[in-house]
Amino acid sequence: MAVVTAAGAVGFLHTLGFEPVLVPFLAFLTLTSALVVTDLEAFRIVDRLNLPGTGIVGVLLVGAVAVTGTWSELLRALGGATAYFVGASLLFVLVRGRGFGAGDVKLAPQLGLFTAYLGWGVLGWAVFATAMIGGFVALVLVVAGTAGRKTELPYGPPMVLGAWAAIVLVGVGAIPIPS
Repeated sequence: MAVVTAAGAVGFLHTLGFEPVLVPFLAFLTLTSALVVTDLEAFRIVDRLNLPGTGIVGVLLVGAVAVTGTWSELLRALGGATAYFVGASLLFVLVRGRGFGAGDVKLAPQLGLFTAYLGWGVLGWAVFATAMIGGFVALVLVVAGTAGRKTELPYGPPMVLGAWAAIVLVGVGAIPIPS
């Protein structure tokens, strides 16, 4: 996981440059990396890490915005956090908590916050990448014979990797940011 996180840090640096907003993005990267590890080990997003961590990275983002004056980006980010939370909540209700847990719902706002800060399209691509990553992992496990139709897999890691991928893809120009 350390190698993937380090690669993410390089990608985030490439996307954001040496700007004040890089600090909260790297804190977000570190927090979500720890959440991936806990979800893989215990099949749950740990509230005592996720909830205060989300508050801390959110405050760091507000601080960076206060320095840079990118208030419109912050408003969009807050809208993205809300949208991702609402979408995740609806999915949780629809699947009755099977395969998509309450921890995933509580993870969604910070993913929406940091992806939508860069643009609505980035949030959209993050959600799309999440579905592709989660589906690919499930397919590989089914084909390998280690999972079946009723096997529950943690969905937090695909959510996090989808957000990271969208943020990095912006930096390499694969997802354009309207100016």
